[in-house]
Amino acid sequence: MNILEIQEKIMNLREELTTLVNESETRSLEENENSRLEEIRSEIADLEAQKTAEEERNKEIKQNTKIETKIMKEVRLYDLIRKVSLGESLSDEERQYVNGSKINFRTDIQAGVATAGQENVPEEKKSLDVAIRNASVLNRLGCTWFGNAVGDISIPKYAGSNVGWKGEIEQADNGEGAFSEVVLQPKRLTAVLNVSKTFLAQDSNDAEAILIRDLADAVAEKLDKTVFGAESGSTVRPAGLFADDADYVTTGGTISAITYDDVLGLELAVEEKNGTNFTFVASPQVKYALKGTQMASGLQMVYSGNEIDGYRSIVSNSVEKGGVIALDPRDLAVATWKGIEITVDPFTRADYNEIRLVVNYLVDAKLRGDRIAAAIFE
Repeated sequence: MNILEIQEKIMNLREELTTLVNESETRSLEENENSRLEEIRSEIADLEAQKTAEEERNKEIKQNTKIETKIMKEVRLYDLIRKVSLGESLSDEERQYVNGSKINFRTDIQAGVATAGQENVPEEKKSLDVAIRNASVLNRLGCTWFGNAVGDISIPKYAGSNVGWKGEIEQADNGEGAFSEVVLQPKRLTAVLNVSKTFLAQDSNDAEAILIRDLADAVAEKLDKTVFGAESGSTVRPAGLFADDADYVTTGGTISAITYDDVLGLELAVEEKNGTNFTFVASPQVKYALKGTQMASGLQMVYSGNEIDGYRSIVSNSVEKGGVIALDPRDLAVATWKGIEITVDPFTRADYNEIRLVVNYLVDAKLRGDRIAAAIFE
């Protein structure tokens, strides 16, 4: 029995005991009642002893857990990088992350779940995968994320049903729509970060947080520049949303001559595809051009209050220069696969007193819908 069950049983026995004692004050108890009275007192004494023993046992377990958790929380990515670069010995907890000069930062660890990684992940860090996602424009956009994917991800795409009017006894047409699929496959994104050996000599949670942030920013920037770029996709990289073979991209005029009608044209193209919940993603060049462009004579500027024509907008230097997109964020799917690998290279930048970190991150991004319109202005 646990403590709650013991307490409940003691309470019930005490109620029975009170009833018998009250009865004894008004009449003489029968032999069986006297026997029961002694049994109850004996049972209560035994249960009290069990309760005390259980409380002591729980207290000991709690203390041991605190000690173990405290020890395991000292495992930090920052410490791993420093020890691998200097060839220092690793603890048993640290060894699970390291293979030679490579650190496999497992993204399947759940920082909030005991026995699934809560003890191994410092509270100030949580997960590098989460940090990358938070640093990415894609996350701010609100696209569809598939984290910790296993194998290829196939997302069904339905073209819609055929519905029409018929007479009372006319045969209905086949109403089947066309099914297709969008397949996301792991593609290796690499980012390089050089870290000062002097910085690695520090030993604080602030240094750990800075390292995580810089790693996340390096990976997120490369991912964003690819997705919001103009290069075509291949087996090794996702396609940029401004790729030449994208049929929703139009060539605008010069950036200095951008007009309100250009923006309205993008909105119209998206709404004609039933896109109503869309967001603008723009390069800084487009932002500042639209800040000086009026909707009409005497009216407010097209870009105002972080909005383009009243719609939410995100501005990033990762967007193709002169580019602007209007899209439903749900139509852009991003998948990441388990395992972020960090290779520690203490030699290439040794003459600069630096450690080179090479990050490998498996990710893919594709459109799963067509509610998008884009333009590039020169």
